[in-house]
Amino acid sequence: PAPRPPAHYKSASVIPSPPPDDNPFSPSPVDDFLVAAFRWTLQRQSGEISDTPGFDGMMQELLDYRIKHGPEELERVSYRTMIALGGPIPFIYKHLFGKLEATPAILSWFAKFLLPFLVGDMELTTRSADDPRGGGVLVKRCRVLEGSGCKGICAKMCKGPTQRFFEEQWGVPLSMSPNFETGECQLVFGEVPIPIEEDPTIPPGCLTCCPASRSMECNVLDQC
Repeated sequence: PAPRPPAHYKSASVIPSPPPDDNPFSPSPVDDFLVAAFRWTLQRQSGEISDTPGFDGMMQELLDYRIKHGPEELERVSYRTMIALGGPIPFIYKHLFGKLEATPAILSWFAKFLLPFLVGDMELTTRSADDPRGGGVLVKRCRVLEGSGCKGICAKMCKGPTQRFFEEQWGVPLSMSPNFETGECQLVFGEVPIPIEEDPTIPPGCLTCCPASRSMECNVLDQC
């Protein structure tokens, strides 16, 4: 299917949270193992450790780290975590296959099967309604956004460093367009992203469910 048009939030001060999920993601034992591996690597980079187990504990560590150290440091830690987990694979792929015309479609296919442990169920899409080529993948209900309830975690732990990671390490641009009202996120490999400060999919205000908003001001991206 073609991607839905991205949501625009530039004039919104407060964004309503997504409605309850009637069909929540059910992680498998493999998903739980991958979450544990991702969390362990993230802990080595951040030094933040929560007693809460599993995915919820990882979200708590991210929120605590963001509050203590700020969004830019969170983005740096997330990027370092991706590099550590990627190992030599991005370098090899970039130099052997990065220029292939089919690369966006290949990466979207791998994303669909490798990333649900972190973001939940995904489905393949075209790049846009006007571009029938493969390369798009839709996150149906992002686990990170739902688990954290935080725009800053979405923008600075996920969107910003992931786009940078694929551009710099894989040699393929990636655009990510979250929808904070539905919990969806449209990924398009091969599409150059808008600078995050200008991206209309990132609201200037806070989410109504954000736990960090109770402990700090977060009415602009640099604070959230």
